Amino acid sequence: MVNPPPKTRRNLLIVLLLCSPWFVCQVWIQVSAPDEVWTSMPTCPSDSQNCVHLGGGSSQFEIPDDMNPQLQSNATTVWLSLLEWVEENDVETLHKETNGTSDYYIHLVQRTSFWRFPDDLVVRIIPSETGDASQALSGSVIEIHSQSRLGQDDLGENTRRLEALHSHLSDAESIWD
Repeated sequence: MVNPPPKTRRNLLIVLLLCSPWFVCQVWIQVSAPDEVWTSMPTCPSDSQNCVHLGGGSSQFEIPDDMNPQLQSNATTVWLSLLEWVEENDVETLHKETNGTSDYYIHLVQRTSFWRFPDDLVVRIIPSETGDASQALSGSVIEIHSQSRLGQDDLGENTRRLEALHSHLSDAESIWD
């Protein structure tokens, strides 16, 4: 067995020392914020600064007024658009359920790029009927919940995520219809 030259060992030790805080943080995150599957739509605590919720009767925390949970596209189209967004954004699926072709529910985890902090994202899509009975148009209603698992404040990250997802789902009709 050949020993590496002293300079190589020293450089390797320096790299390991520089990376050790990141590794320690990753262990802390895994222990402090393990994945827990949510099978029903959560709500934001009243004093939360790291959670946003759109739909479900009330929108909570920093949601722009122009965000409407009512979409023009049918529920299946919105669901397919959501699955496309999940794949494009490298989001992990913890739980997914559908009841055939109408109600959809998914619990996702999206991690921040460098520190890998986990944020939960839950989406529910249900069909709705709009217009009068003779000319009912098939639409859908979405409910979106985005929440950071760790920390007291998300610095607006959950709001940005919710806005990006809402924009993508609102454009679903032009993609799939």
